[in-house]
Amino acid sequence: MYRIVNGGLVTVALLSCTSLSANEFVLSKVAKPISQAVQLSLDPARDDFSGSTQISLNVLNATKVLDINGLAYTASNVTLSGNKPCEMSATMLDTGIVKLSCPHTITPGEYTLSLDFTAPYNRQSVGLYKTIDGDLPYLFTQFEMSDARRAFPLFDEPEYKIPFQLTISAPSSEKVYSNTPEVNTQQQDGMTIHTFAPTQIISSYLVAFAVGQFEEIEVKGMSVPGRVITTKGKIASAKYAAEQMPIVLGALEDYFGVDYPFAKLDSVAVPEFPFGAMENAGLVTYREDILLLDNASATQSARQRTVSIVGHELAHQWYGNLVTMAWWNDLWLNEAFASWMAAKITHQTHPEFESNLRLPKNRVMSLDARLSTKPIRKPINNEADIMDGLGLAYSKGEAVLAMVENWIGESAFKAGIRQYIQDHAYKNTTADDLWNALAKASGKDVPQVLRTFIEQSSYPLVKVSLNGDQLTLSQQRFVSAGTQAPAQTWTVPVSLKFGDAKQSQQQTLLLDKPSQTFTLPFAPTWVFPDADGMGYYRWLLPEQQLSALLATAKTALNPRERLALLSGADALLDAGFIDGGALLNIVGEFVDDQHPQVVASALGLLQAQKQTFIDASNHQLWAKFVTARAQLAVKRYGLSTVDGEDPQISKLRPTLIALLGFEGQDPNVIATATKQTQAYLTQSDAADPYLIGTYLQIAAFNGDDTLLEQMQRQFEITKDAQQRTHLLYALGYAPAGKLQQQILAYSLTDAITAPDLSYLYAGQLYRDDRKQAFRDWAYAHYAAIASKLPPFALPRLPGYLASGCELAPLERAEVFFTPKVEQVAGYGRSLAKLNEQVNDCVILKQREQASVVSFLQQQ
Repeated sequence: MYRIVNGGLVTVALLSCTSLSANEFVLSKVAKPISQAVQLSLDPARDDFSGSTQISLNVLNATKVLDINGLAYTASNVTLSGNKPCEMSATMLDTGIVKLSCPHTITPGEYTLSLDFTAPYNRQSVGLYKTIDGDLPYLFTQFEMSDARRAFPLFDEPEYKIPFQLTISAPSSEKVYSNTPEVNTQQQDGMTIHTFAPTQIISSYLVAFAVGQFEEIEVKGMSVPGRVITTKGKIASAKYAAEQMPIVLGALEDYFGVDYPFAKLDSVAVPEFPFGAMENAGLVTYREDILLLDNASATQSARQRTVSIVGHELAHQWYGNLVTMAWWNDLWLNEAFASWMAAKITHQTHPEFESNLRLPKNRVMSLDARLSTKPIRKPINNEADIMDGLGLAYSKGEAVLAMVENWIGESAFKAGIRQYIQDHAYKNTTADDLWNALAKASGKDVPQVLRTFIEQSSYPLVKVSLNGDQLTLSQQRFVSAGTQAPAQTWTVPVSLKFGDAKQSQQQTLLLDKPSQTFTLPFAPTWVFPDADGMGYYRWLLPEQQLSALLATAKTALNPRERLALLSGADALLDAGFIDGGALLNIVGEFVDDQHPQVVASALGLLQAQKQTFIDASNHQLWAKFVTARAQLAVKRYGLSTVDGEDPQISKLRPTLIALLGFEGQDPNVIATATKQTQAYLTQSDAADPYLIGTYLQIAAFNGDDTLLEQMQRQFEITKDAQQRTHLLYALGYAPAGKLQQQILAYSLTDAITAPDLSYLYAGQLYRDDRKQAFRDWAYAHYAAIASKLPPFALPRLPGYLASGCELAPLERAEVFFTPKVEQVAGYGRSLAKLNEQVNDCVILKQREQASVVSFLQQQ
């Protein structure tokens, strides 16, 4: 699954079956399924559905009670046939488990469990849910992590890999798709019964189906048949994805050395989707703005996003679907591997994207350093445990895998992966199985490296000192300045780049002690402790060595390394090793870098300091400084796209426009944004595709009720997925006052789906007056928001309302949400993380604001 994100405890091992059985959220182990047949009667025009199922199972121990999973359905006619049949009573628990009781003891052996059920369609984008698109109703599924149990009774845990056979009855006007090819259809009284071939053995979270008036195009050139499927009127935008599927799939088949393992590969563009995409075996689903775009007008960023997320989901077909984790505590590895693989395949198939400049570690290292953050491999009981820190699991896991591959070498890493897939096809595994395969292929102690990073939170601060050719590395846990944390050590592959006026070299040294000294091949004048930006650690050089590095960085370091250097400097401020003014000076020097993405990163890091250090007392100083820095890039690159220019320049320009339009309130930029917005609302291909998203936001922020009404109307009628997303973000920037309140009220109407809320709310946090108004409104409308958000997203709500650098909003959130901790799993953890984040920010502001203001006054 690809998740869109807007915005240390003790070492743990895989939970044993014994401990799992003691968990109230986990099925007892007295029985296991062998296969399952499901019959469903689905009509998108209705609000509920019915079905029946037969589960062939093996009872392992004598019992009177069998556990299956179920949520939000009503069961009837529950019977167990076999050695001694019985009619069973059903008791549904709020843990998602249904207790099926038999009057007599069920002896071990094979049985068939049969039952009928009815349920409402879900309207929060989970389980089997209904959505309206273009006035037509559609049905989709989203079962990961544990929502298949909302659609039909089953053993809904990843270790139970079985074949599923689906038969779906639907009105004959509707098309029906599932994981496998359709093998038979039968018409009866205006309904069509669609019978699908049994699946390969898969986990329940990978079962999928869709019902509605769809359109499709064939994907040609793959090793199996496949289609791209859209809701009505959108198929013309599916061509780019259809062209890329065989390219990505072929590259993955070549890497794994194993053919794609399922009978077909259909891809569905879903108008209402809670995540980015989902890797259902043979029927992959995507949020439609990921899968649908017009290649003639699409930006390179949009094309890169499509290829990358397709790569992520297709990598899962091997890693996750063919070979599956035994329990959710290894979900981190499923997602980390898919993200790592997608990055590799995207760069291999489309080097022009320069996707290798993406450093996933930079998204999460500040979060990972907090004391409230848990390891990414941790005990899992329920969905709230899974969702806790899931974004960290993706990005940290990906970065650590890349670090290990860099250490052991690409060929050894690939050999280990191939052997792992071959050895465990159609089975369940734990992370240790992969680690051991990589160790065997490389002859290196891969498990020791991975355990120290995966089963511990945070990461090391590597201190580097140089004396001639003698390099000393030492390590300690990275923490914010003034924070006390338990001592930890890691086994760290430290990648170094070092040189002098004549030469430079790279080496990877394994730091497995608190401190070690190494001999370099010559005495360098500078050293960069994160060659190619591959290390999941932060580093510290003595002041003289840092100065030497900065003096040569623009010529000696490649663009990826310069990006890593910038994020490393930002971390040194948090840790208290440099002051705020020094950071602004370092980062500001890279605004005129030769590579546009380094410039974009530098400007982004500068703007990120605003949340911490800028208030009404110094806002004018800040606006002057940051817009002056932006003007350096404007002079080099201009404010308008030039035919044939490097797409990396085109990707940078929205950052410049946003700084000038929002921070600088440049009247020319605002006027251009308004003009471009009017043209775009009339004809979507009339505007610069790279800039229109930013222009829409600036225009909305400075707009009136007429403009906002135009945006809303176009948002509701457009069939262009990219335009819909652009408008959704822009509406979130409605100006303070009546218009902001109107948009907030609009968010609770049927025009806005549950997954859309996070997009619409993203812009509400811009400017203090609008942020405060949003908070007041959200508290007043909490019940409506909570009932609309997808269940897994609810624990994020405190962060929307109180993150930042002020104590008063934190205190308000704690008063409001603490009484609800028992009602919503995850609120307690969210509040603990929020408390640490806000207090860290407040302390940083108190410590460094004077330094920042002094720097700004000198500019």
